[in-house]
Formats: sequence, C-alpha cells, structure tokens
Amino acid sequence: MSFLPRLFTRPTTFSSISSIAGPSRIPSLNIPGFSVIQSSSSSSFSTSSPCLVKQKLKSHSGCKKRFFANANGLFKRAQTGKSHLNTAFSTSRINRLAKSVYVTKTQGRKLKKMLPYA
Repeated sequence: MSFLPRLFTRPTTFSSISSIAGPSRIPSLNIPGFSVIQSSSSSSFSTSSPCLVKQKLKSHSGCKKRFFANANGLFKRAQTGKSHLNTAFSTSRINRLAKSVYVTKTQGRKLKKMLPYA
C-alpha cells in the first residue's frame, strides 16, 4: 500500500497547520476490520502519523457459557433434558444425561466463528 505514507503525512510548517480546520479534515480509510488510531504521545521515537490497528473480534456470550474448547479444537457441551420434567426417566437415563458430549462437525464449524479465541 504505497499510498498510505502520502495520505497520512502532516504539514510541518505552522502556516499550513492553521489551514487545516481539525481532525475531521484528515482523510480516512474505510478498511473493514481496521480502525485509525492517532498517537498523542510526544516522544521523540514516535511518528505523528496515525497507525492502523486490527480490531478485536467479539466472542458470543451465550456460547462462552455453554461450550468449552479442549486442546484438540473440539467443543464439549452438556446434554439437555436433565433440569426438569424428568421424574418419569429411569435412573440410568438421568445418569447418562449428566455426562458431557462433544459437538458435531457442523456445530464445531459454527462455534469456531462464534468463539474465535477458544
């Protein structure tokens, strides 16, 4: 991207700085997934041009509570049907429902999108 240094150069003389109305006049890039951050530090090692920063992905809150990733990339989940209305179930069925199971391959692909850092 050879146009980035040209786009984000700031004027060096005081007369050219006063001609710019404010930060809204600085050209902006609309790159999906990136945001422009302006550095406000006055260190001698920092540059005055803004830098592009990759935005963090959000994890799905409901999936964080219900699915757990293991080292192989598979997700574990609890089985349904154990919370209520189970008085007619046999003891072996209730004990079997207490165990956790792994999700299917199709569910795993969707969960990798919803939990990007798992």
